[in-house]
Amino acid sequence: MKRVMFRRSIALFFHLLGAFICYWLAYQLRFDFGAIPEAQNAFAATSMWVVASYLSAIIAFGLYQGLWRFFTLRDCLTTLLALLAGTSVAALAVFAARGGTFQGFPRSVLVITFLLLLLWEIGWRGLVRLLREHRIGRVSGGGDIAKVIIVGNPDDADPLIRAMLRRPEELGRPVGVFSEKKYHEGLRMRGVPIHGGLDGIPAEVRAKGAKRLIFLPPFTGPLRIRRVMEALAAEKLSCEFRAMPSIHDLAAGNVDSNLIRKISIEDLLQRPAYELDLKRLQGSLEGRRILVTGAGGSIGSEICRQLIQFRPQLLVLFEVSEFHLFTVEKELVAAARAGGVELVACAGDVRREGQLTRAIRDNGGIDLFYHAAAYKHVDLMERNPVSCFQNNVIGTFTAAQVAEAEGVKDFVLVSTDKAVRPTSLMGASKRLAERLLIERPQSGTSFKAVRFGNVLGSNGSVVPIFTDQIARGGPVTVTSPDVTRFFMTIPEAVELVLAAGAVGDDRRIFVLEMGEAVNIESMARRMIELSGYIPDVDVQISYTGLKPGEKEYEELLTDDEDVMRTDHDRVWVVKKNDDQVVTTPVDIGELLELIDLGDEAGLRQYAHERIPGSLLF
Repeated sequence: MKRVMFRRSIALFFHLLGAFICYWLAYQLRFDFGAIPEAQNAFAATSMWVVASYLSAIIAFGLYQGLWRFFTLRDCLTTLLALLAGTSVAALAVFAARGGTFQGFPRSVLVITFLLLLLWEIGWRGLVRLLREHRIGRVSGGGDIAKVIIVGNPDDADPLIRAMLRRPEELGRPVGVFSEKKYHEGLRMRGVPIHGGLDGIPAEVRAKGAKRLIFLPPFTGPLRIRRVMEALAAEKLSCEFRAMPSIHDLAAGNVDSNLIRKISIEDLLQRPAYELDLKRLQGSLEGRRILVTGAGGSIGSEICRQLIQFRPQLLVLFEVSEFHLFTVEKELVAAARAGGVELVACAGDVRREGQLTRAIRDNGGIDLFYHAAAYKHVDLMERNPVSCFQNNVIGTFTAAQVAEAEGVKDFVLVSTDKAVRPTSLMGASKRLAERLLIERPQSGTSFKAVRFGNVLGSNGSVVPIFTDQIARGGPVTVTSPDVTRFFMTIPEAVELVLAAGAVGDDRRIFVLEMGEAVNIESMARRMIELSGYIPDVDVQISYTGLKPGEKEYEELLTDDEDVMRTDHDRVWVVKKNDDQVVTTPVDIGELLELIDLGDEAGLRQYAHERIPGSLLF
């Protein structure tokens, strides 16, 4: 506080000194530095009133409070208005002090004083800012400061450039701005050249040695980013790719290194736009009592995060991993408290009927059951078939039995596209789990399964694996150049799972619209480029071949299935064509016997016989 008062005292003295010097100099200029005695007397008689008038206006407009190094055009306007007000008050004060007349007082002196004081106030501030930016410019010329190219409209880039000039060590030094407006070519903004069109980015990166590209809206779409990435890759150039997601933060001047995030592989997916019917979801979820199995997993935890925003009455987190249960409860407890949601963490195994039953009964019953607990790693499950069928099939059967017995109204199974024409035991186990639900006799519980593809960033998915391999310098391992997969982001997949769960159909399988399949090798190359490296130069790509149970492409429907549109965008319901394929019933007793015997070959044969079109052999 003392430091603030000291700074303001110095500022007020500066303004006081400026007003006196400018008023004195105005008299000297008016009389060519040879003022007559009458003028000298007038100056002596009025100087106190004039200086006091200007100082009052300066205090009223708060000019003594600003930091000079952040002086802006708005401050210039404020200064102009303050001095106009001060000149008007000074004129009135002189007029009143001289008995209601300007006789013997040269009125042009006030005009000259206004102009001189305006120069004094703005000039000193401008000089301080100029010297500071010059000093920053010299510092930012050092080799440790990243050179940055901005891709965005100049109007949007301006606040970012100003922030970068103030904090080059944190944000980097701007060396170019690229927009798609050709008439910007050759112009400059705060000393930074502006270019029209994005085609010249590779040449500018090479010429300026730029190491970072920052994309501003609306240039943060996947098509534009991929276009720039491909152009740089063609020239064997590497850059770090970042994006400023919100134009509102730029407009408000809230530019921070935390807001300029790294572009991820999710940003490059060309996903079809969709709108979720939030009102309908709110009506189907608000006030309900919900249980989620696998609540600590990638999908289960995101289901819990999104459920809380719809304010259910109760949310039970059911998880076999103590660590994952502790983590998800710790994360959600504040949001649950804020939304008035009762949050209960239950450690338990979906294969244990008694544990699930107690989790439901001890919490006063459940209305809605999301079953996300599952083993999902294809290669690992090929080597552990007994555990795979015990967890994915028997676990689902047990959960369904308990749900019916405890009067649960709605049961939603999180399934996978690997259940379609499965080549893996994991996919086969999920297909059998679907059948166990859909083929159950009608009861008071509605059963649904939601089938979708790979989820970016989930535990065990290619994205964290590739990220770790790139961080270690490679190689990045890809099974085959031709492998493709459907991908969704975790929040996107869960939003559509919730939407499918809100559809009233019973004993149905729902399919989520996944968009175009993504080539895994192309994804690996993009991730290497996003990390600032050149594929096959800085980080190698190696091919391992398909592992047991893997296939080159995924499907979302079998030969005996068709789809119908639902009321929710991008959610489809599977229509079974019963006249095409006759299936062998799923016998739980026989399956349990094979599991107890540890008969791996028998389990594979069992699944093959009950899944038409399976490729398990």
